[in-house]
Amino acid sequence: MPNRPPRVCNRCRQTYLGTRCPCRPAWEGSRKGRAGSTRAWRALRTRQLADHPICQTPGCTALATEVDHRVNVAAGGTDDPSNLQSLCAPHHRAKTQAEAHRGAGQHRETP
Repeated sequence: MPNRPPRVCNRCRQTYLGTRCPCRPAWEGSRKGRAGSTRAWRALRTRQLADHPICQTPGCTALATEVDHRVNVAAGGTDDPSNLQSLCAPHHRAKTQAEAHRGAGQHRETP
């Protein structure tokens, strides 16, 4: 059985054997984790917005245009419909910023 000749990586210009150069992480190019990229997520989002067309923030009567996880996936949340909420763009932005500020505070070391 003949051996394949080595390939030249476009990034580092080194030769390699196998399917990918070691300079590239195995996860590079993966589509996992990109928001709204899967058919299943689009179906969940469409169903959530159809079931709850008005922003679910208490007191808000704006049309919901975005679907948000109550408990972030990174924090252990799931795509279960009970963990989803329909939000208008301003409330979704405010919630996302608040979560980012809380997350940034957790990683800081106190002297």
